[in-house]
Amino acid sequence: MTVTAPAVIPPFPAFDSHYDAVGLLSALTARNGSNAPATPPTITNLTATFDISLRYCEPEHRRHASDKGVQVLSHGLGFDKSYWDFGGQGSEYNYISSAIAAGFATLSYDRLGNGGSSVVDPYTVQQGPVQLAILTSITKRLRDGNLHSKVARPAGGKVFHVGHSYGSLLTHGLLATAPKLSDGAVLTGYNLQVLGIEQFETSTTFHLARENQPGRFGGRSTGSLTWADELANQYNFLAWPYFDPVVLAKAEAGKWPFSLGELITYAAVPNNASAYAGSVLLISGDADRIYCAGDCTETLEFTAKAFIGAKRVETYLQPRTGHGLNLHFNATAGYKVVQSFLGSV
Repeated sequence: MTVTAPAVIPPFPAFDSHYDAVGLLSALTARNGSNAPATPPTITNLTATFDISLRYCEPEHRRHASDKGVQVLSHGLGFDKSYWDFGGQGSEYNYISSAIAAGFATLSYDRLGNGGSSVVDPYTVQQGPVQLAILTSITKRLRDGNLHSKVARPAGGKVFHVGHSYGSLLTHGLLATAPKLSDGAVLTGYNLQVLGIEQFETSTTFHLARENQPGRFGGRSTGSLTWADELANQYNFLAWPYFDPVVLAKAEAGKWPFSLGELITYAAVPNNASAYAGSVLLISGDADRIYCAGDCTETLEFTAKAFIGAKRVETYLQPRTGHGLNLHFNATAGYKVVQSFLGSV
């Protein structure tokens, strides 16, 4: 698909080595950001064509989109679309199975730079506004019935959006910039305060993905980053002892890089969704590290106040759960909350 979006030219050169990467991390996380690059970034308009890998699923007893509508699923940093069917068919962690059982069709996709989608420059192209433009295009084409020959136009016309982490940021951006495209949204692992983002960035030490997993990412640019190992993964995404170490090992083995461009354009994704008139559910793990610094008490209520035009806003704090909600023992309890909410929209 071809999209147009604003893009940022970073005010610093591409990294030559991991020393450069850690040097920038040190500057960005210094007190008051006092050592960060002072030169303002250059904003350009980017028009480009990308391959986007999609997976469309629908209830087995139908040969068309579910009467309940289609859920568009946007994953976060460090994952691809397999986050939504983790463990495969029959797995208790499989979100798509829960949606299908509830009568919804699902459309999951690999965000740019992940999974089967195009690998692009992680400094200047793999950025938040570009990812938002892709989500917007996917949604418009889905609604119009011209996304793909095997993807039916939603029966009943209903399209919902479910995001996780950075995918929730993009979903929020969609509600802000194209509020009529979504009938209901679920933002998981997300709030407007982002209390633990510096902890996340520091814990990754901006490992170059091509050095961390050379077999998978040896050809990637130095702007493709990741964290060191499964212990760093656990620190950011999972709450002990409420997960299976086998799940952690699988998540670490299958992790995907995030881009420096996505980090530096986080705030460039619009979030004024006051014009959105649909329904919103905010759901996070009570021990979310990245967005709540390990304690999500009252964070969702703060974010809920931003949706002043929504007809309905609900919050739910999932107990005994970290940032990666789908990878915990009680993931199915959260799935029931989501399907019940969307089923009532």
